[in-house]
Amino acid sequence: MFSNNDMISVRQLKRQMVLSFIGILLLEGTKEAAAGGGNGILGFVLGSVLLAAYLFLLVKTAEVYSEPKRYLGSPGTWILKGVCLSFLALTGGVLAEESSLVIRTYLLPAVPGPVISALLLAAAFFGMGQNIQRRGRLAEVSYPWILGILLLLLALALPHFRGVSTEGMAPWDAAEISRGAIRVFASGTAVSLVPFILGRVREPEKSFRVLRRGIWLLLLTGLGSALILAGVYGWKGVRQLEYPMLNLMTGTGIPGGFLGRVDIIWLAVLLFALLFAIGSILFYGAFICRGAAGGFPWARLILAAAVWLFSFIRWDGTAVSDIYYRLLQDIYAPVFLGFALLAVWAKRRAGNESPKKKN
Repeated sequence: MFSNNDMISVRQLKRQMVLSFIGILLLEGTKEAAAGGGNGILGFVLGSVLLAAYLFLLVKTAEVYSEPKRYLGSPGTWILKGVCLSFLALTGGVLAEESSLVIRTYLLPAVPGPVISALLLAAAFFGMGQNIQRRGRLAEVSYPWILGILLLLLALALPHFRGVSTEGMAPWDAAEISRGAIRVFASGTAVSLVPFILGRVREPEKSFRVLRRGIWLLLLTGLGSALILAGVYGWKGVRQLEYPMLNLMTGTGIPGGFLGRVDIIWLAVLLFALLFAIGSILFYGAFICRGAAGGFPWARLILAAAVWLFSFIRWDGTAVSDIYYRLLQDIYAPVFLGFALLAVWAKRRAGNESPKKKN
């Protein structure tokens, strides 16, 4: 009965959020948590709590993001959209670069990175689409399979687990814990896009209660993966690996020798999650620019071209991925937090002006 109202459920939104985050979390986030030892683990937990608090703030001010011109005026709207689009282009470029690097390393070493990035973007552009209900249904159907397979693969890695010891672990340091928490919070800055879509969610009053479960699920998955990595490779060993989760899955097998190439399944699931995240980048970029889809998706096409360029462009040998997290921590995270606080002020001001107009 909700087939033609351009609405999705909050559960579908939560599943989209988890699928968009879980690929890069397992590829990069678990390494950062495990390599940091106890400081990294505790920083990961604190950063996730900060993200949940930030998400609460975003949900409570969602109407400001849904109607920015009404609350922030034209200049504020253009600035907000410009920051979001530049963030999406950079993030999409890093995702495409990381995905193409994984494919080149483990599947297609002879194919140039820009070609792989172009194919990934084409798949996200035509396969994911701009229809909000289609994305909701895709997340609804794929979520239990992706999560179930990932958890099963992690369980299959447990026979290699030798226990977590303090050997090689850095001493406790409050500054390192703080840096880890800030990094996790900055890495989760993409939750800033959630309030833009809440106007298309049924029962929005349940949004935070359901979405925070997604944050806790990502937290538990990341923690479990980081501890398994530490138990298999040790704290020092994790630091020496570029993609420790890929190394872990390469050595994982099903008892009895059945289906020996389990790593292929892991790669397929990981690449689907990364592809879903790239599709989310394109979707939110076009949605922020134009709202509902209509006609040829020029905004999504232009954003896809920008993402593709950022995936392989270099400045004096420096890639976007080399400076991405510094940009997140120093620029985007503070700016997005500033917008959230501005949204609180704008919503309160609008609420105070309404009684005056009635009087």
